[in-house]
Amino acid sequence: MSPATFSATSPQTRLLSEPEVARHCTKDSCWVLRGTRVYDVTAFLRLHPGGDALLLRRSGTDVSTEMRGPPHKHSKNAMRWMEQYYIGELDRGNSCASNAQVRVIDYRIV
Repeated sequence: MSPATFSATSPQTRLLSEPEVARHCTKDSCWVLRGTRVYDVTAFLRLHPGGDALLLRRSGTDVSTEMRGPPHKHSKNAMRWMEQYYIGELDRGNSCASNAQVRVIDYRIV
């Protein structure tokens, strides 16, 4: 895992880029998003009532729509339960800047 970036406004909040979240897509490290909130659900994989495959297929992505349903709307209790796996916030500002910078570098090389 790469070093954490911390927000200047809240030293408690870990900021994670989209590419970093997307890299965690295995049984050994499974992260999902709910909006801009990032969750490490690795320890929950074996406990998920729908099976680990459902979470693994959605790893690195926003699961908000799936949690609201259909086909299955998650309970308020499930939403609260998920909070124990919260690890930080998605830093969309930095990832966009990083992606733009990479595109410029690629453009100049080509």
